[in-house]
Amino acid sequence: MESTSDIVKKIFTMRKPSYNKKETAESIEAEKTLNQNLKRSDIESTVNPSEDKKPIVLFVHGFASSKYNWLDPDLGNWGWVKDYLNDPEPKDYGWHVIPPPPFVAVDWSLSNKLEPISATEFMDQNNISWITYSQESAFGDIEDSVDELNNVINEIGKTFGKRDIVIIAHSRGGLISKRYLDKSDKTPVKKLVTFGSPFGGTFVSSFDIFQLPTKLVLNRVRTMRRLWDYGQTRKAESVSTRQMKPNSDFLTALEESGYRDDVNYVNVAGSSQHISNVYTWRWKLSSWKRDYRLARKKMLERRKLMKNGKLPIEWYHLPKDFFFHVYNWIMEPRLIFQILPKVGYPEMLQGDGAVSIRSALVDHERVKQYIIHRNHLDLTCCEEAYQIMKNEVKTI
Repeated sequence: MESTSDIVKKIFTMRKPSYNKKETAESIEAEKTLNQNLKRSDIESTVNPSEDKKPIVLFVHGFASSKYNWLDPDLGNWGWVKDYLNDPEPKDYGWHVIPPPPFVAVDWSLSNKLEPISATEFMDQNNISWITYSQESAFGDIEDSVDELNNVINEIGKTFGKRDIVIIAHSRGGLISKRYLDKSDKTPVKKLVTFGSPFGGTFVSSFDIFQLPTKLVLNRVRTMRRLWDYGQTRKAESVSTRQMKPNSDFLTALEESGYRDDVNYVNVAGSSQHISNVYTWRWKLSSWKRDYRLARKKMLERRKLMKNGKLPIEWYHLPKDFFFHVYNWIMEPRLIFQILPKVGYPEMLQGDGAVSIRSALVDHERVKQYIIHRNHLDLTCCEEAYQIMKNEVKTI
């Protein structure tokens, strides 16, 4: 059962970042060098300069996000990675004469929160070196983020020498990366893999009308700021989404720039608009029926556990006797409705909830395409996405 405070915690994840990475003394020193030379402190890396034949994966996050999108997906996605594909398991509250008083069968809850392994942890498991960072302007002009990406890539070359780079980008990060490739004469990037990037635009461009109040909330409301900037080191200087508006000058120029012959392009689109399910919980019908035989069996099991010195948590829910405690109170979820936005936008009806399939997939001979049944948040932290990442890195 979930209280209001539990649900609020799910929505506003405030815990500290939690992640592991595969480090060596060499990679730690190189990471330090990257940050010092770029006058930053946020860059994370597992790259060893001595492994000069290995490609480097460079993760680029999307709009209103941070490096934790790749390092700690639960935190990076504000606690909204939900198991909407599966219903919660029934909850067994033990054997009692009457329903346990603390639990009333009218509570409700969302789909279980998932805490998948991160993209960076997956890379570590597959011996793939990576770098990621938090964009200084996660809400502003894309061109500013393009210049920032260019500086990061140039410094990677100075620190690690001539190494092939595979960019893995999410949402707006894909636009940043494509624009960087269009503007660069030479680049160490050999492949760009985008997940849910709105090359054809997205309805979120309408948020631009809320630029001033949004800036104030993002910068001054501590709870909101920690959601997109846990370390409180960045500031939303501007909120600009017009570049992601369908047929914007920026997207038109991006399309007209075409595709480089020396870079391979991969687009991944999501086809699930599903965000979460909402459930009520009720007592299972069998809970109201006496079961003397099973109660006796469970009573003997309780006595055995107690005799063997087991902790109360292992036996307290079992019946004390099989005459009075003959009701096993089990709650089961009942689906009320699905949080499935349907407001008429193609992103909602034929996409991942934020970007339509048509917008995320570019029809060009140099672009490889995938469609996976996941929503916009899941695209960066699901098994299907991880397998695509691994395969595309291994085949540059």
